[in-house]
Amino acid sequence: MTSGAVAAPQRRVIAHSAGVRRRPEAARRRSGQKLVSHNMISAQMLIMRAMAGWLVLRFGVLGPLHIQKGEEQVTIRAAKQRTVLALLLIHRCGTVPTERLISELWDHDPPVSARGTLQSLVSRLRRSLGEGRAADGRLLVGNASGYAFALPDDASLDLQEFDQAVAGIRARSAAGPAAELADGLADGLADGLADDVDRALDLWRGEAFADVPASPRIVVERARLEEARLALWETRADLRLARRRNDEVIAENTALLADHPLRERLWEQLMLALYRSGRRHEALTVYGDAERLLTAELEIGPGEGLRRLHGQVLAGSVPPAAPEPRAPRLSAPPAQLPPAIPDFTGREEELTRALTALGRAPAGGSAPTVAVSGMAGVGKTTFALQVAHRLRGNFPDGQIYVDLWSGESRPQARSPDEVVLRFLRAIGMTGRDVPSDPEERVAVYRSALANRRILIVIDNATDEEQVEPLLPGSPTCAVLVTSRRPLSGLSGARHIVLDVLSAGQALDLIASVVGPDRLAREPATAAELVDLCGRHPLSLRICSSRLAARPHWTIGTLTRRLLDERLRIDELEYGRKSVRASFTLSYEALEARARRLFCLLSLVEAEDFAAWVAAPLLDTTVSEGEHHLEVLVENQLVQVAGRDGAGQTRYRLHDLIHLYSGDLAERHIPVAERRDAVARLLGAWLTLTDRGHETSYGANFLLNHGTFPRWPLAPAYVGQLLADPWAWWESEHRSLVAMVAQAARACLDEAAWDLAVTSTTLFGTYGYLGDWQTTHETAFAATVRSGNRRGEAIVMSHLAGLRIYQQRHTDALDLLAPAADTLARLGERRAEALCYVAMGIAERGRRDRRKALSHFHRGHELLRGRGDALAEAHVLLHTGQTHLALGDLKAAERSLRSARSIARSVDGGPLEGYIDHWLGSAHLGRHDAAAAAEAFSRAITRVSSIGDARAEALALQGLAHAHLQSGARDTAEHVLSLAGAAAQRIPDSATATRTLSGIGRLLTDLRA
Repeated sequence: MTSGAVAAPQRRVIAHSAGVRRRPEAARRRSGQKLVSHNMISAQMLIMRAMAGWLVLRFGVLGPLHIQKGEEQVTIRAAKQRTVLALLLIHRCGTVPTERLISELWDHDPPVSARGTLQSLVSRLRRSLGEGRAADGRLLVGNASGYAFALPDDASLDLQEFDQAVAGIRARSAAGPAAELADGLADGLADGLADDVDRALDLWRGEAFADVPASPRIVVERARLEEARLALWETRADLRLARRRNDEVIAENTALLADHPLRERLWEQLMLALYRSGRRHEALTVYGDAERLLTAELEIGPGEGLRRLHGQVLAGSVPPAAPEPRAPRLSAPPAQLPPAIPDFTGREEELTRALTALGRAPAGGSAPTVAVSGMAGVGKTTFALQVAHRLRGNFPDGQIYVDLWSGESRPQARSPDEVVLRFLRAIGMTGRDVPSDPEERVAVYRSALANRRILIVIDNATDEEQVEPLLPGSPTCAVLVTSRRPLSGLSGARHIVLDVLSAGQALDLIASVVGPDRLAREPATAAELVDLCGRHPLSLRICSSRLAARPHWTIGTLTRRLLDERLRIDELEYGRKSVRASFTLSYEALEARARRLFCLLSLVEAEDFAAWVAAPLLDTTVSEGEHHLEVLVENQLVQVAGRDGAGQTRYRLHDLIHLYSGDLAERHIPVAERRDAVARLLGAWLTLTDRGHETSYGANFLLNHGTFPRWPLAPAYVGQLLADPWAWWESEHRSLVAMVAQAARACLDEAAWDLAVTSTTLFGTYGYLGDWQTTHETAFAATVRSGNRRGEAIVMSHLAGLRIYQQRHTDALDLLAPAADTLARLGERRAEALCYVAMGIAERGRRDRRKALSHFHRGHELLRGRGDALAEAHVLLHTGQTHLALGDLKAAERSLRSARSIARSVDGGPLEGYIDHWLGSAHLGRHDAAAAAEAFSRAITRVSSIGDARAEALALQGLAHAHLQSGARDTAEHVLSLAGAAAQRIPDSATATRTLSGIGRLLTDLRA
């Protein structure tokens, strides 16, 4: 076989190597080596980017495509690359399907190579943007369906800024046309609105996407943006007309009409500006020009507005501009801030961000706003008051405070109308000065604050609608809002999310209340108290207050009272402070289905979980379950724990919230319903592990399953979730261990043993030997307790598999013999057969190959005629391997060819690859290098399709051996380098080391 014959398999291997991302760091961590955690790596990457100026990123499309990275301007020279980037920026943070990108690039007539060309375009874009090979922190993110542009929080995009500005301007002008609105505005509000319009228009550098080829979406987006831009020009002219800035309107509209002569509103504004400037004759001339042009171009005359204004100009009855409004005068400056606590600790970084955002010098536009969010009891109000008191000197015209929750026993959200009235009274307005109409009241409130320096603190907001009417129009004011859910729709706000305290900050808080000497006497117990409180500020303050009130208590006294999880929430109460009451406010704000999910999440005993878990708990679809889960996230009852290696968002409940959730579940959900929910959850896990095993190995021929009912997740969703099954296995391994234990504790032994044995795919591949041992011992104990002899025997056989993996072959046989006997008595022939296969592998490991063959033959007899082709082929594969070890090449080839024939008849997928590997070894033994190379090439294609890096590396090693045997030394050395790359992707470090060692020995022989 020539060196060229291996090119196609090599190309497939290289493509696979690029597509399947392994994590050797994780494997080395599992083998005991100390590695930097993912969080530390991410932090280091951020620091490195910051040092490189990475965090100063600006993208512009309102003109020619513009990319600024730090001090460097990035140029994208290829037109199609600019198109791809522009389309991704348009859909920022959303995935653009691959097919849509292809359609945009080639206008519905793509070449055959379109998908590959698109991948190349994205790859070159990444290089142009300075992205590394690591997936973490990429701007251009690929997934199974397409690509997305992940715009960092601290980066900017002029398109996004423009859209946000337009939305804000429209919201502020919602009372009517800008001209009518501006006529009644106070100075500060009118100027603020005008500043917003100016800033939005200043973002433009020319025609949008000026140097981007005109794909269908680009054309539509360009037209949308141009229309929005024209509307802002018209708004600016209306505002200028209201403020008697007629000369500016005349100059700008004259220029605009040269490019947009069919825009009737521009003609009206120009006529009005001329008339109010005393240039009546010119206003009439403008109307004549507009009439002739519109008639010639559109074959219709001017519209009603233009004709009406023409008649008013002729009659001299054009309404004059409204007189300049004056803001109401304030009485003595309000000082409504509640006192800040004197023992405030921690939060230095968040304080700095808030103080900087609110204390900056006004630069026009809207009032600087900071929105603080976080879970119940995390200290949002305490933090906000600390910020507000530090900034009091910056706001000499007063500080206004309102808690938007009213009442004690059953709090209710205050209406914005009520709060605006309170604010007006706070600044000295009463009686007839306060309009009865809510909209007029808001306008007067904003007029009163215009050009005044007032700090407004809005505590416990429910949503954006409750806050928006309270926002001033003056940039000289500032707003500080707290809310349990992120107010992401609050335009222009800086967002600060408060988490629980660090361990050091928590100890400082306790010391600030009880005294550092008392803390120093029991440092270990104090640390335990911090852990029991989950570093939750309200809980820590309650505990500290209780200790301060009881100087005869040790810290250990209180800690022991918190150890009982059933009573911990009740212990966290002191005076008017109550953790339960704090959590209850968030819980009672939920609708019924979200409440039920919150209660049921207490049943999940894993450390964290993916979004699909909500579906079986609620017995609903994944999309509906995710919706209710996100509602819980928004209300800070569920935390986002990050993203896993499979791309899933992980969620968790804070320890105290988990206890609160469990308490609610016991109160409100009957035991039978809770048990059914756990059963559905375990059934969904079994659905996924079954499919994960099948996807990983191409078939399910090595397992025997139990009778526990599967819960049907949607097949399309499962397929998407398991697109990379190995990444999914690795991401879920801790949860799988937890769910086996939970099933065993719930006396659901069928679920426990089935989930454990199906997960051996994960445990063996990644070297999670401790998890393998733990889950199987747990499942074994559960089957023994329930008298489940079948499950007990199958778990024993898989424990034997672990012993074989550990090279403890005699121990494996001690487990397999009684397991096989039990399965024989139960009539479980398939499970018995697989026991004999395992016994044969163990005997082969002990070098007793003849006895191994007898076990394989026995297993084959039990399987013959049962229609289980892949299991039969599996036995013949091991038989052929054993003959090969005995040096009987003819018998080996006979068994392997039979195995391959059976596997091919049922599309055996990866199993065919394993068989081809050993056929290649047999051909090497006969010195038939060409046949060996062909067999190994087939093996590479099969095993690389499922991401089995170990089998791929060994097959490449065999292929190199074949080339070496045929004298193609250069080709052999190249293939060995590919084998080494594959071996480095093996998750289990011990297996990777052994494989690399074999490759190294062959490379040494090659170069000798």
